[in-house]
Amino acid sequence: MNGEAPWSHHDPYTDEALLDPWPGYKQLRDAGPAAWLPKYEMFALTRYASVRRALEDWESFPSSYGVMMNDRMNQVLRGNTLCSDGADHDALRDVLVRPLTPRALRPVRDEIRAEAEAVVEKLVGKGTFDAVTDLANHLPVTVVSNLVGLPEKGRERMLIWADEMFNCFGPIIRQKQRIVFCTGRDDALRHQ
Repeated sequence: MNGEAPWSHHDPYTDEALLDPWPGYKQLRDAGPAAWLPKYEMFALTRYASVRRALEDWESFPSSYGVMMNDRMNQVLRGNTLCSDGADHDALRDVLVRPLTPRALRPVRDEIRAEAEAVVEKLVGKGTFDAVTDLANHLPVTVVSNLVGLPEKGRERMLIWADEMFNCFGPIIRQKQRIVFCTGRDDALRHQ
């Protein structure tokens, strides 16, 4: 190889790739630890070691300029935990992580276990259930919300917000398609 990063014309934002991402992930991983995506003019880091290196070296790979694929969302999120670096990031992250450390969880371990056992017992009693929506989503919305101090009101939307935040990471065209899909209205785009 001539020292340049490999290129990939794989588009991880097509409907096909979003529905079945695994073949595309394999293609990107096979290309190398970093692959240039010319359509988006960005690199895809494809291996654990390259991702970890980028996350640990904030001076070479800063998040403070944004981590989304569109400038609008990068401006909106500038200065939050995700889009900050160094001491600023550490201070913001500490506020969120402090109540979730092993030491902080020790006093509430029995409550968490009781909550988990209660939800499992309830679901097993139903006979069938969806492991993601009925089980895996329950603890973050209840236990984690309590631990980090989220108010009761609005808590039911926490996972929806997380999902929608993930949708903001991609190219703006995918967001516009999603707005039309979710609202069923093209006029929703005029307010963007």
